[in-house]
This record gives sequence, structure tokens and C-alpha cells, in this order.
Amino acid sequence: MKWFTLISGVLTFLIGIWIFANPLVVTASIGWLLALIIFLVGITGFIDYMSKSREERTIWNLLQSIVSIIFGFILLTSSIFSLTTAVVTIAAYWIILIGILRLISGYRLRQMGFPQSNRFFWTGSFALLLGLILLGQPLLSSAIIGRFVALLLMATGISSFLVFLRLPR
Repeated sequence: MKWFTLISGVLTFLIGIWIFANPLVVTASIGWLLALIIFLVGITGFIDYMSKSREERTIWNLLQSIVSIIFGFILLTSSIFSLTTAVVTIAAYWIILIGILRLISGYRLRQMGFPQSNRFFWTGSFALLLGLILLGQPLLSSAIIGRFVALLLMATGISSFLVFLRLPR
């Protein structure tokens, strides 16, 4: 077990260094997985559409499947920069929407007299600001996210190495 701790710590640290040097790899990998999922959802939806009887089929199900297949294929064949910006842009829109919904919830809770409504305003405002930053600079945000992941992996590797040194022989 002691040597496993050392080996895993060294590998984790080395992977962290590699990711630090190539920070866009993290978000590009997430983007590639997202593209694959979208493509497979489209294929599955199309197969499901074809397996149904004519009465159960709708043009909207077919259209949704075709759009998913096309969009997934385009993303799968995109460059690393396209994938990284796509992932961050999708996340940015999601965070902005969550921020807006939290602001609305905070407003409604304040109207109903709940004293904890300020928390919703703060978190909603923070989410809205973060989403706008991500949306404004998706490539830079991808690099920063990649660097944070790299630093986390390097810290984990160092921690494993320190555990290795403290384990009895």
C-alpha cells in the first residue's frame, strides 16, 4: 500500500503538471464528452422514433433527433478551441439563468417577508456576474479552469507523497 501511495502521488502530480501546461485539455475533454452524449441522444431518439408505430410518431421527435445528431456531429468534429469555448458558453448561459432565477426567488421571498431573502440576492448576483464573465471570455475562462484543475492535481500528488513519507515501512 505504501508504494501505491507513492506511485499514485507521482502520477497525479505529473498529470497536474501536464494539464497546467495544456489547460484547455480539461474543458475540451468535457466538451468532447458532451458532444458524444448529444450525438448518442440523437441516435437513440431516431431509433426510438423509427421503432414506434406511425400513430405514435411526431415530427417534433424526429426533428429533435436530427438536430441532436447534426449538432453532436459538428461538435465531435470541431477543434479543441471550439469545444472549450462551447462548454464554457453553455455553462455561462446556465449560470446566468440560475442567477436570474435566484434573483427572482429572492425578490418573491422578500415580498413574502422571509428574512433570509438577502442570501438569494447575493448568490444570484454572484452567479449572474460569474456567468457574464464566462460568457465574455470563454477561452480565457477555459484556461483558468484548466489551471485550477492542474493545481488541484499537483496538490493531491504532493499530499500523497507526504503520506507516503509518513507511512511505516
